[in-house]
Amino acid sequence: MQRQIRIILTTLLCLVALDALVALALATAAPGSLVRFFDYGTSVPGKLADWRAHPKRPGNLQDVAWLPEAVETSAEAFAAETSQNPVLRVYGMSFVNHIADAASALSPEIVSDKFSGPGAPPNFTYAAFLDDRANRRAGDVVVLGILSSALAPMASFTNSSWAFEQPAPFTYPIFRPGPDQTLTRLDPLVQSLKDYRAGAYDSADWTAQRQAEDALYSPVATALPFLDASPFARLVRRSLALDDITRREAAVLSDPEGALYPYAEVLRRMTTEFARITREDGQIPLVMLVQGRDARDPDLTALLRPVLEANDIAYFATVDHQTPRDPAAFASDGHYRKKIDAMFGAKLREMPVMQDAFGG
Repeated sequence: MQRQIRIILTTLLCLVALDALVALALATAAPGSLVRFFDYGTSVPGKLADWRAHPKRPGNLQDVAWLPEAVETSAEAFAAETSQNPVLRVYGMSFVNHIADAASALSPEIVSDKFSGPGAPPNFTYAAFLDDRANRRAGDVVVLGILSSALAPMASFTNSSWAFEQPAPFTYPIFRPGPDQTLTRLDPLVQSLKDYRAGAYDSADWTAQRQAEDALYSPVATALPFLDASPFARLVRRSLALDDITRREAAVLSDPEGALYPYAEVLRRMTTEFARITREDGQIPLVMLVQGRDARDPDLTALLRPVLEANDIAYFATVDHQTPRDPAAFASDGHYRKKIDAMFGAKLREMPVMQDAFGG
């Protein structure tokens, strides 16, 4: 028995020593690619602390897409506009931005104003549309972008809950069905970059709200940040955190009308209210449905085509022009290739609502 205990203790000591040697190598002689590989497993608090300490480091996302600051920037840009010609007002993410840019490249008269966030879910794009209402004018074409891979995060407050390897801390509301076809809006306790810089992200109240309301919040991704000192612990955390977040996303997506989060009904109400508000303001609504390459993503056209057509809401669906099952259509980072975006831009330019606003 004593011999077995000695073997176990010796093994543990060897593992600790090896872990320390790996940590030393990563801090001194290891190539950057290897350092980044181990850094992916750093806890979310650890990643955010590193971003605070190195604000100029490439890939730092701590300052991006905070709604109040983005609305302020939008208001300044809107006040500086001198032309009264229609503008393509885009609320989306990089996929939608690329298509809008491609349309503008074909037709310079299409001036676009883009309000976006990385991998932004519909609750971000819809909240941006609502909060930015004063910074549009009659005649504008207003785009609400919806990405198929970002539907589970509709039940979340922030990318830092579900994007473990790139946990951008910007926040957004969670919308739920309310009475009489309305939506109720639950805002996060941390709303602005100012809040974040003041330390609100580390508050017990914010953690409690996420635990209670954010379906994708993973304690595995956030707990025990002191373990980040261990390269082996980071490898284990990365595996466990990604598995936990994937499981939580699957639970949200398992039933579009379900009790956990009825994202299909929320999307239907979002798009109809989006159209009502834009039309009330003399603008032209356009919903953009971007289907990603993951076959497990919900089919956006199956979810939304009926309600869009029933309410005569113009929409652009990427699946109508390019199958997402063709791997050659995508770049290595998961975005559509430039030639596909160019084709999408041409198809977007041909839409009647675009012809009416910007000329044939």
